[in-house]
Amino acid sequence: MNPPTKEELCIFVEESITNRQYNEEIIFPLSLITIEKIKKKLPFNMVGYHCVISSHSVRHIKKGHPNDLDYICEMIEILENFTKVEKSLTKCSITRATLVSLEFYKKFDNNMVKLIKLKVHRDKRLELKTLFVKD
Repeated sequence: MNPPTKEELCIFVEESITNRQYNEEIIFPLSLITIEKIKKKLPFNMVGYHCVISSHSVRHIKKGHPNDLDYICEMIEILENFTKVEKSLTKCSITRATLVSLEFYKKFDNNMVKLIKLKVHRDKRLELKTLFVKD
């Protein structure tokens, strides 16, 4: 299973925001490059993890950060060439359980993109929760 191309991600984003009934996911494995870079910064063994981008997450990003939506198309670039990765802990608003996420940062044209809440699931999934440009 290969990661999606930038064009495939852009088509997925467009379909997700123009069709509210669209309920699909793009799933792809983390590259070995990304796994090794994460391992150098954090005590995580990410071997076997897959990234998941759902149409619901795309609509969430459009609602909260509409000007940053195009950066979803750059997700592979961000994951493979991040400048910083950090672990983040948040509480689930419903269950109050602690949620572990990874935050990936990548510099684009003088803007710092913060790809946050790639929520870490026990079943080796990293689920996109939000993305926005941080000044």
